[in-house]
Amino acid sequence: MLFLLACEQTDSDKNVVPTVESEPMDLPSDPAERGVPVGQATVDAWNQRAEVWYPASDDYVDVATDAADFEQFVPASLVEKVGAVSFPVIDSMAVRDADPRLPEGEGYPVVVFSHGLGGMRIQSLDYAAHLASRGYVVVAVDHPGRRFEDLIPCIFSPALDGCDLSGFATDPALDDVDMLVDWVMDGGLDDYYGDAARLGMSGHSAGGGTTITAATDDVRIDAALVMAAPGLPERGPRVAMGASCDGFVAIDDVRAAGGSGEVVVIEGAGHLAFSDMCELDLADLAETLLAPRDDVNQALLGQFLALATDGCAGSVPSEDACEATEYLSLDASDPIVRHYATVFFDDALYGAGDGVRAGAYDEAEVP
Repeated sequence: MLFLLACEQTDSDKNVVPTVESEPMDLPSDPAERGVPVGQATVDAWNQRAEVWYPASDDYVDVATDAADFEQFVPASLVEKVGAVSFPVIDSMAVRDADPRLPEGEGYPVVVFSHGLGGMRIQSLDYAAHLASRGYVVVAVDHPGRRFEDLIPCIFSPALDGCDLSGFATDPALDDVDMLVDWVMDGGLDDYYGDAARLGMSGHSAGGGTTITAATDDVRIDAALVMAAPGLPERGPRVAMGASCDGFVAIDDVRAAGGSGEVVVIEGAGHLAFSDMCELDLADLAETLLAPRDDVNQALLGQFLALATDGCAGSVPSEDACEATEYLSLDASDPIVRHYATVFFDDALYGAGDGVRAGAYDEAEVP
């Protein structure tokens, strides 16, 4: 295959020479294994900030990935009340603003991601960066009304500025997703070679519910992967992924979705197995900064803590959810999520591979 000569323009920040030639994607045979380097960018999409993960040039193979900035989602009212809030350093698994990888032919399929209640657009870094490394452009926005920064001020009594519980009564993300898809269709991801004609959607928890509704109603969405939510869209290729020890979504409700699509059950995993929220160690935040205070609603704090630790190391599954005395480790569940997300979207959007099949992992059931 003939290639263009690379342009010798040095990126002083990363000390690499960006390539301008098309690059084939020689991906590992194991769907759970990372592929090409990944870039990450924060862009303006209509009136929202969007996070984009995309395949990056091989010039970034040896470039260190950046730390994720979760502290940007801490509301100012919380800092004013309790002081500085810090989180552990978490690898984004991407190089910020890396040069996109020029595809050989068509662009890369796009996957829209919707976060859960108390989450944010970067809550599932491992998932988003992995799909990008396998040849997808992933895009996510925050959903006002169900973000971390909306919920945490509500724990105080009286509530702090920014408290917004509207996400409990309605789905504030549906309009966000509709406008995000409009933006994608209008060329919003052209700079990252996103192919809007091949569009998938995925969401976790409340974002899974958003995915069910959006993918049912919006014919522009070609395929849907629902995580930790009961049900499936009524059309298109679709798969539900659930965790047998999820204390918030009964696994029987996830299994029941199998009548209209495929189901993957991760045995022993909890609600947060499909995100990176456990790495934030929100239990420590709750116990050190919030629990000792007399202006905190302890009932709401308990609910927040339960949601923030379901599936995390050191926490115990609810007896109502399963009989296990500890959760399956995230080191074991993460590859399962990566594997089945990859084979599903490869089949649905690339028309490649065998799709979702049983037998890949002892801890995964495909009924």
